[in-house]
Amino acid sequence: MVDRSLHYLNEIPISELKGFGEKRVKSLHKSGIKSVTDLIRLFPKKHYDRSQIMNLSDILPDYDKEITIFGKITDVSVFTTKTRLRITTLTINDDTGLARAKWFGPQYIASRYKKDDIVAIAGIPDVKKTGTVEFKNPAIESFSSEQELSETGSFISFYPKIDGVPNKILREGIKQALKRIPEIKDIVDEKSLNEYSIYSRIDSYQKVHFPESFDEYKKAKKRLAFDEFLYLQSLFNHSKTIYQSEKKAFDLNIDDLFIDLFQKQIPFKLTSSQKKCIEEIYNDIKKASPMKRLLQGDVGSGKTIVAAAAVTATIKNNKQAALMAPTEVLAEQHLTSFKKYLEYFDVDIHLLTSSVKDREDIYEIIDRGDPVLIIGTHALIQDKVNFNNLGLAIIDEQQRFGVEQRKKLVDNDDFTPHQLVMTATPIPRTTALAIYGDLELSVIDELPPGRKKIKSRVLSGGKRDNKEVYEAAYEHLKNDSQIFVVCPYIEESENSDIKAAENVFQLYRSEFKDYKVDLLHGKMKPEEKELKMLQMQNGEIDILVSTVVIEVGIDITNATLMIIESAERFGLNQLHQLRGRVGRGEKQSECIFHITEGKSFSKITNDGQSRLKAIEENDDGFKLSEIDLQIRGEGKVTGTTQSGLSDLKIANLRTDYEILEKSKNYFFDIQGDDLKNELFTEAKMLFPNFGKVEDST
Repeated sequence: MVDRSLHYLNEIPISELKGFGEKRVKSLHKSGIKSVTDLIRLFPKKHYDRSQIMNLSDILPDYDKEITIFGKITDVSVFTTKTRLRITTLTINDDTGLARAKWFGPQYIASRYKKDDIVAIAGIPDVKKTGTVEFKNPAIESFSSEQELSETGSFISFYPKIDGVPNKILREGIKQALKRIPEIKDIVDEKSLNEYSIYSRIDSYQKVHFPESFDEYKKAKKRLAFDEFLYLQSLFNHSKTIYQSEKKAFDLNIDDLFIDLFQKQIPFKLTSSQKKCIEEIYNDIKKASPMKRLLQGDVGSGKTIVAAAAVTATIKNNKQAALMAPTEVLAEQHLTSFKKYLEYFDVDIHLLTSSVKDREDIYEIIDRGDPVLIIGTHALIQDKVNFNNLGLAIIDEQQRFGVEQRKKLVDNDDFTPHQLVMTATPIPRTTALAIYGDLELSVIDELPPGRKKIKSRVLSGGKRDNKEVYEAAYEHLKNDSQIFVVCPYIEESENSDIKAAENVFQLYRSEFKDYKVDLLHGKMKPEEKELKMLQMQNGEIDILVSTVVIEVGIDITNATLMIIESAERFGLNQLHQLRGRVGRGEKQSECIFHITEGKSFSKITNDGQSRLKAIEENDDGFKLSEIDLQIRGEGKVTGTTQSGLSDLKIANLRTDYEILEKSKNYFFDIQGDDLKNELFTEAKMLFPNFGKVEDST
């Protein structure tokens, strides 16, 4: 029997398959399907179980599960509304009753399906008071007879819609392709197939398209997801190897006792987790190949002091360090934090943003190669900036920079700086491994001792709960504490019920007449914002009403109450970040998640309810990041199109962590280069977008 590799199958055009004429081939090409490999990797978006086919007479009111019916079309009608919405209705008779299936918008239904066609309809039925059964935008497929339906197997596969290529034709084409391939060369040996309880490659392709049971489909999907994660491991491994062999870095001289000296100089004790992360960084920057490391930690875990330890070691070696943040507010917050930590180490720190007036002086300091820390924004990568002694580049919130922007900071013909990537919010485990696989990972997984748990509660926008918000504020003010009130927008949006910061500011100022209430928002000049934060720091402001400019980096120990207005409008990680602005001192702190005025919990979106329930019940940022992934999906959490994960066809970052871990273990157990090279060749072919964004820093 001849083994056919996926590479070999990629050379066979789909035009060689029966039923794929010129028009269909053109449509498939538009969807990126050009070869047999592309076709068999067009995975079903869902399956319909033929055992779930129901008679129309058996469907009861309030039935809320997806079902399949089978019958003959008795009427086709098209109606266009005044707003030009096209509604196509098919009336279907299954000998036990009539159903109407309606499609809103698509034009192909009326042209493709005719009276007397036999069809299967799959969707959730809506039983009207008259007893009529309706389906809205259901899946549909035509069959010449019930005999043909029975030949499809127990499960009917439905594929993503491709214009001019019916589901039936796709399924027949895939069946043809798989019949022509008795075997597909496997990259996993027989022993490992048993060890990891996965199908062979050919079985996985057969059963993912034509399963006899849902368990068969799940097992096939597991194997194909395993392969996709293997491709990622291969690509990341290649990227790391090339980077380390082609790039040179300054190998910094760090004494084994340096971490102890660092600890003695700062006025508080490092946690064991912080020490571990510092040691990992020091071990990397001692080497002549550049470090690429991601530093993760929850809100308040002390990431900045770990970064400060790296900066100190760099400058003690007479090299420069740079920290690039996405916004001026964040850059200014970092400046304040690093000044606080590095005042014990005689380190010069300069801010470089578009608002800084003496930029020419800073350009000169950078050009001379003086061992200093430069904190800035995109201004760090302007043409006038000429780093020639850069030992360490720290990139904060790196996902908010483009690939080219990040590269510009670290590109150097002679020496590449060591790179430390920091994120404000924890990244889900699967995402971290899948997106940042070419980076080493340091995790601060404990908080400094003595921190009290922040009390969290969700309050509705009703009058009684609004009063409760004010009562809580008075309690904290009586305790000589300060309060943050955060709103999503600066001005009232037209036709919007979202509280604007300026509006809320007026409300709080009129309610709390005996206290100093002030306003901070992103449209203010940097010096204005700095003054407000300084006044808050010095206790001159009792209540600061603000937009999300205080989301990260602010450290005011006397602030004990955070009130988040229109809390349902914020993302989960953002809510967690904002909560982390209090609870930094010895007093008990509290966070109130206040729903938009006039709204109850039940009136907000399901996602909004899920976020508020999660934030009220959890204070672990890593757990919240996993929940956020479940709520929003990987595309929005990871920025899929930027990361090359758009090439993932079947692996799911939300559900497949265990498979990812197994694939990683398998990859690093592979002996010899032949299999790794073969895997890399396949990976390059199947993950073409990865190469465009290969460097995740």
